Amino acid sequence: MVFLLILTSYILGNFLPALQIGRRKGMTILAEGSGNPGARNVGRVFGKRAFLCVFLLDAGKGALAVFIAFLLDGRPVIELLALAVVMLGHCYPIVHRFNGGKGAATFIGGLLVFHPIWILPILLGFVVLYPAIKKFTAASVLATIAIVPCSIWLYDEKETLIALSIVGLLLWTHRADLHISKGRNYKR
Repeated sequence: MVFLLILTSYILGNFLPALQIGRRKGMTILAEGSGNPGARNVGRVFGKRAFLCVFLLDAGKGALAVFIAFLLDGRPVIELLALAVVMLGHCYPIVHRFNGGKGAATFIGGLLVFHPIWILPILLGFVVLYPAIKKFTAASVLATIAIVPCSIWLYDEKETLIALSIVGLLLWTHRADLHISKGRNYKR
């Protein structure tokens, strides 16, 4: 049962609505803007409505994966595992040659179903970090580290390890956005 849930979550993550919106407009989002098939790039290229559509669909697949895990198993460790795997499918989709998004919207959707209260420490982290580093994306991604102490407090080491891997995936996919030193140019 768990294997089937993991496989389903990964396949669900492979659906990239940004590519569908690009096709409807006669373009490929992979060749536009930053080339990233996520909501932020779609918003830059196609506007706010396209951003909102992609964001909601990407968040929805994270929410759906966690909800299915809840219905089928109900254990927090399995729900977090489903979230990690759907994010992995979004970031590294096999059907798109492992060229996916960064996973932020999928993370938010899944987290809102898994444990919505965990959004509060992330927001608090953002409020503390943003004035110091003045970069929205970097502050947002770094603030997701707040789910690790939440997991330590509420669950055991299995859930904490998965929460840590989710944060690690977000940090990895956003690594180019995390260069926060002022006055330096970084080569990618």
